[in-house]
Amino acid sequence: MAAGARIGRCSPRRLPAGAPPRPPTCRRPTAAATPKVEDERFLPWLRSKAGANISSVLRVGTSPLGRSLFASQPIRKGDCMMQVPYNALLTEDKLPEGVRRLLDGVAGDTTKTAVLLLMEQRLGDDSGWAPYVSSLPSSGRMHNMMFWAPNELHMVRNSSVCDETIVHREHLKKQFSMVKPALERFPHLFGEIKLEDFLHASALVSSRAWQTSRGVSLIPFADFLNHDGDSDSILVYDEQKDVSEVIADRNYAVGEQVMIRYGKYSNATLALNFGFTLSRNIYDQALVWIDMPEQDPLYKKKIDIWQKHQTPKSEHICSPGCTKTSFAIKEVKYSGDKGIGVPQILRAFVRVFYATSTEELEEMAMEAAENDGRLARRPLKHAEREVHAHRKLLLHVDNMMQGHSTAVEQLEIVDGTASRNMHPFRKEMAKDILAGELQVLQSAHAWAANYCETVSMS
Repeated sequence: MAAGARIGRCSPRRLPAGAPPRPPTCRRPTAAATPKVEDERFLPWLRSKAGANISSVLRVGTSPLGRSLFASQPIRKGDCMMQVPYNALLTEDKLPEGVRRLLDGVAGDTTKTAVLLLMEQRLGDDSGWAPYVSSLPSSGRMHNMMFWAPNELHMVRNSSVCDETIVHREHLKKQFSMVKPALERFPHLFGEIKLEDFLHASALVSSRAWQTSRGVSLIPFADFLNHDGDSDSILVYDEQKDVSEVIADRNYAVGEQVMIRYGKYSNATLALNFGFTLSRNIYDQALVWIDMPEQDPLYKKKIDIWQKHQTPKSEHICSPGCTKTSFAIKEVKYSGDKGIGVPQILRAFVRVFYATSTEELEEMAMEAAENDGRLARRPLKHAEREVHAHRKLLLHVDNMMQGHSTAVEQLEIVDGTASRNMHPFRKEMAKDILAGELQVLQSAHAWAANYCETVSMS
């Protein structure tokens, strides 16, 4: 049985594990009304499409989170809450063979599923998935960051997600230019091909589809489940039964909303790919950028020694000409003098790239050769050098903290420019992104400051 993963930044999902009931860490309420799903039409259609009953314990309803699924009868931990067979899924292999053949080698699985959705949208009521397709939100009701206006995106310029959004948008535009000639050969299936329609379909797939052994799949009914970051329930694909199913991770009373975890995603990822954030996200992280000035007389030697001691599976490689690099950090948890959350490779990097002499670099290279081959993974023998490297890291983190703090303050001014120019829902999303990253940075700063003081006094 394979674990499915939401398409947005796909990551493996672990199978359900035992956990006591807890209040859900819910996604924010949607800012606009969710298209109404008519149970009288949708559920009978889905049962007919699937050739089986999808769920006997769940019903469609609405909550402050928008469209949701609720327990229609008591559910016990370990119960299978729904099963959606393959024939009810929208998957790329349901594209006409001629279209699929032209897209092979040009488009990835996610883009192919988006193209399939475009085709079904074009068919309207003639589509075999019309009740499902008509229930999907319009682009005006979506808050994925690719739909944010420039002034809205500007408010998260201190977060790496700002640049990620721009890169993602450009990638989709490039994908569109590559698939458009193929789609134009089938005007009866796609009509006039517009970029905004392609972006909308792509956003729907990235926010609603799962990666299963059948490929990128839109799964009707299952995608009505909202996200709880603390849940252990996930969607899994049973290859023997050829069905997607969800197992309850706890007991549910009648009328209680049933939720699952889309993945262990930060607010930046949730905002970019799904269009919502959490007010408190335990998976938040921040990207720390480190400058590497080429005018440093030791620049070439530092690059050479860093490359020499990186393994083929190294998580971070710098090449000649690289003047800036980044590291992801999570909220720091203390364990003695170790900061769990600050990557060891980041600490190694600052030891190497803030070295002030050839002797220091050679000592680190010699120590690496005498041990496991990894460079600068142990504290420097000279306390002053160790403190110097970590104070440089402190400086970077402090500068980021100031930028994030200022941005959050601007967003909190009720009559400020940010408040007037941003959609209220997106404003709250921006605050969640920045506040979450700020908390991560503050934890790293506190640990590094304490580490420097401890080393200085030893």
